[in-house]
Amino acid sequence: MKHLLYSLIFLNTFVYGQNINNNNGADTNTILELNTTAWEFQYTNLDSAMLYGNAALEMATQLKWKKGIAKSYSNLAVFYKLKGNPAKALQYNLSALQTAKELGNKNAIASILCNMGVIYNEKGAHPKALTHFFEALKAAESVNNQRLIGITLCNIGMVYIDQDNYPSALNYTRRSLNIAQQQGNKELQATSLGNIGLTYFKQRQYDTALVYYFKTLKLDEEMENTNALALHIANIASVYLEQGKYNQALEFYLRSLNMNRQIGNKMEEARALGNIGSTYGFLKNYKQAENYLQQALALANELQSNIEKRDFEFMLSEVYEKKGDTRLALKTYKKYIVTRDSIFNTENTKKQTQQEMQYEFDKQQLSEKAEQDKKDAIAIEEKQKQRLAIWLVSGGLLLVITFLIFLYNRFKLTQKQIIEAQKLQVDDAYGLLHEKNKEVMDSINYAERIQRIFLATKQLLDENLENYFILFKPKDVVSGDFYWAAKLSNGNFALATADSTGHGVPGAIMSLLNITSLERAIDHYTEPADILNATRKTIIERLKKDGSAEGGKDGMDASLTVYDFKNKKLLVAAANNPVWIVRHATAGQNARDQFEIIEIKPDKMPVGKHDKDNIGFTQQEIQLQSGDVVYTLTDGFPDQFGGEKGKKFMSKNLRELLAKNTHLPMQQQKELLEFAFKNWVGDLEQVDDVTIVGIRI
Repeated sequence: MKHLLYSLIFLNTFVYGQNINNNNGADTNTILELNTTAWEFQYTNLDSAMLYGNAALEMATQLKWKKGIAKSYSNLAVFYKLKGNPAKALQYNLSALQTAKELGNKNAIASILCNMGVIYNEKGAHPKALTHFFEALKAAESVNNQRLIGITLCNIGMVYIDQDNYPSALNYTRRSLNIAQQQGNKELQATSLGNIGLTYFKQRQYDTALVYYFKTLKLDEEMENTNALALHIANIASVYLEQGKYNQALEFYLRSLNMNRQIGNKMEEARALGNIGSTYGFLKNYKQAENYLQQALALANELQSNIEKRDFEFMLSEVYEKKGDTRLALKTYKKYIVTRDSIFNTENTKKQTQQEMQYEFDKQQLSEKAEQDKKDAIAIEEKQKQRLAIWLVSGGLLLVITFLIFLYNRFKLTQKQIIEAQKLQVDDAYGLLHEKNKEVMDSINYAERIQRIFLATKQLLDENLENYFILFKPKDVVSGDFYWAAKLSNGNFALATADSTGHGVPGAIMSLLNITSLERAIDHYTEPADILNATRKTIIERLKKDGSAEGGKDGMDASLTVYDFKNKKLLVAAANNPVWIVRHATAGQNARDQFEIIEIKPDKMPVGKHDKDNIGFTQQEIQLQSGDVVYTLTDGFPDQFGGEKGKKFMSKNLRELLAKNTHLPMQQQKELLEFAFKNWVGDLEQVDDVTIVGIRI
């Protein structure tokens, strides 16, 4: 089932400003009118739009009016993109960009770079798209154009969605949404909200996706944006379909169908018909499913849209098969194969287009390099002139320096006795400083011994766990990270892996407060969610005593796992920190290569004061299997900077590293993690406390 994607935002890239040449006023006004007419024709008659756009370009070129040239190039780039010729669109954008750079128009530069990013992304060239979007962002920020900044951030977020990089997608899209809200830009708000919804949809967080889709729907209704409204209604239907709420999905797909028919959007009408047919198939109403899919297929043929045609033929063949009509099922499936192969050939053509785009881009790069080489040659000539002047001045300075040396020697003799006296004072001060530093370090080392008393002891862990490891690497002597364990009153075993606010001495003090709050909670509760709720309440109450009106906002990110070993059950409540379970799919010689990763996602709030501290923590229950390895962790390892490019290690890479080596003995896993961390950090410094706990069931 297709989920409709949100398009990246393509901009009308160039505004003229007021500097029109008075001597050619009539001609420049004609260029203005031609470009305006061309822009108005783009949605009704693309050939006419291109005709007027080329006429404007020719006249602006004759007058050598750069603003008119840039506007004409950028308009034609839009028209070629709409016409399905991205290579030509890129060529015209490059010409517009060169002219905009000559004019020093940062707004136009940002817009054109943004449009080029859209073209690259639509062709799957994501790295090039990001390069252009970030250059566009830099240009927009240099002139503080909040509208352009917001649009570019939204486009960057969409690229990360396409790459399945959901944390980055949410980061940039939320920044876009914030700017849109500040600017009162409802259109950008709706797009940003829709993209956030899409991000959650692709992560299968359907309830959260619906929240953002309905917010988008409300804005579309306020703006009376019927096209967007039809799209967003279809997306809501797709969420309901994935949730198995087929009647609700059908209701929204029918609404989308009616709206697309009203506005005459035949492509979306065909998709709506196909989605309705597929939904009826899930409801086992094969008569209606066949009816709507036949309508969808007829419309796809009319529109000559092979991708939709392929999908509808496949859906229809499945409906015939479920009806028991094997003859029609086979016939329709053969048609699907033919259409699919046709699309494959078309995709090869698209790859050739991408190569053409690469050629145009490389050609532009060479042109810019030649221009830079010319500038470098001029700079070298200027440096030679400066060098001659320096030699002339140096001769005069040499005489002055000789005299200064004489004065310096006299001064040095006078200062010798003073320096010797000061050295004695410095030696005394250094000795005192060394003594004070020793006292401080002795205190910190003593604090470390106190903190270790509160951590889970080896004896307690060995009594309750058969096979485990603990990787604990404080950034400083004492740590904000901690691992704590306890035997609960119902016989279950609890283990917390936590990251307190701060690190070093402040983090260590906060960890003691957090541990004592946990110990207080288990006197009354045995369920992990109840324990975290009670712990949060205690932390907030204790921090109110800091003298402020509402108390501090410190606390911890933590995962609390409770093991019922008798029934092989794992109960989890987590605040910002995930829990990973690596499970082998099969046993045998190749078992290490066959595993699945179960991620228990945390609540997005800390154990402490927060705008959601009135909401209880979620409790999740997992049925464990023999051989499962449960990993709990803080963010220190994935957030560590290092490697060749000085980037973060990232949670994805850590998860894969653990899963790949989960077959190893636990102590060997710990040693491997220590080696990987040390190798990643290299010559850089550790940025945060690191804790990882692994337990084999």
